[in-house]
Amino acid sequence: MPITNYSVLQGLPTAGKVVTGASTHYQITMQATGGPFTVAVNIESTDGSEVLYAIVDNFQPPNPAALLTLSSGMHALPSAPGGLALDFVREQVNGKPMITLAQMTLLPESARIANHATPLENAVDTLLNQTIADKGTIFAFGSAYADSGQVDGIHDIHMNQGNPTGAFGKDNGIWQDGAIFIYLPTTASWTAIFIAFQTESWNTDTSGNPLSNA
Repeated sequence: MPITNYSVLQGLPTAGKVVTGASTHYQITMQATGGPFTVAVNIESTDGSEVLYAIVDNFQPPNPAALLTLSSGMHALPSAPGGLALDFVREQVNGKPMITLAQMTLLPESARIANHATPLENAVDTLLNQTIADKGTIFAFGSAYADSGQVDGIHDIHMNQGNPTGAFGKDNGIWQDGAIFIYLPTTASWTAIFIAFQTESWNTDTSGNPLSNA
């Protein structure tokens, strides 16, 4: 069963912090129509798998014109090609893969030592501060949620396919991957943050499940 409420949130970031607990996230506060919202970015895994990440500068989104005309707020996305939905395995930009496994950097579970920030946490923090200073826009792709009486938001901002059978296998699907795209108006440039887990296969069937030869 795919993730629920696949969406993209367009808004202006105002703050960020690390939230620890059962699942450690970098939490971004966003101002947007219908908000504020919380963007929960995985910076550590919860199931013992190791985090893979890529931060791509001078990034070319699959459909930048459609993104830049998107209004502020949360937008539901159909999980299908040809729109704004993302797929790490199938997405092409100018005839090349949007992101590949070879571009990803492994963040070992031992990266956080004596409460020091991980390289991924530092990178996200630096990008967020730059985006706030530049009055840039964040486009966060993932699973929208409503937190009754509190701040609504979006999570599952990572690859959402190729999980082995088990706790996260139920989330598998195609054209429903999560990511963050950042647009800086002063330079008219894009930066992308991609996150996956080492346990996820990049060879998946039409249901997003790992192929037997993966």
